[in-house]
Amino acid sequence: MLSLILFSVFVLMALGLAIIFGQMGVINMAHGEFMILGAYVTYLMSNLFSAYMPGLYGIYFFVAMIFAFLASGALGLLVEWGMIRHLYKRPLDTLLATWGLSLILQQIYRSVFGAREVGVSIPDWMMGSLPLTDLIEVPINGIFVMILAVSISLGVYIMMFKSVWGRQVRAINQNRVMA
Repeated sequence: MLSLILFSVFVLMALGLAIIFGQMGVINMAHGEFMILGAYVTYLMSNLFSAYMPGLYGIYFFVAMIFAFLASGALGLLVEWGMIRHLYKRPLDTLLATWGLSLILQQIYRSVFGAREVGVSIPDWMMGSLPLTDLIEVPINGIFVMILAVSISLGVYIMMFKSVWGRQVRAINQNRVMA
């Protein structure tokens, strides 16, 4: 069951990579570092809520998801504006530039948060597990991750294939000049 939970996280990462490469033609070697930024934002929110708002600690995870999305998106916009837009139609250059960005971001994270890994305490409502059989139990936080991954994947599918905006995005991908 733990492999399904990990697979859900990988599906979300692969979905992001597929959209970036499919729509922009950019091989993003720093994609993992964008995800790490989201994890560190969650860590900071966890510490912020436990120190200053312990009564609201149960909802910090939802606030952290919003802030992690905004922080990673802002970093993505900054990288696209400052670096990627100058490298379109040059896949090798984007590969090398994002690899270099990956190394820079890793060092920034090490300098700010230290070389040791940090952990996030999960809220009480995500603790525990649900027994499927006598030998198999599914962690509640894993169920939450899987439901979130399926929801995001379905949302992206609906947005890309069932909306006018998605049709426009796909048209630009197929023929940029005509669109």
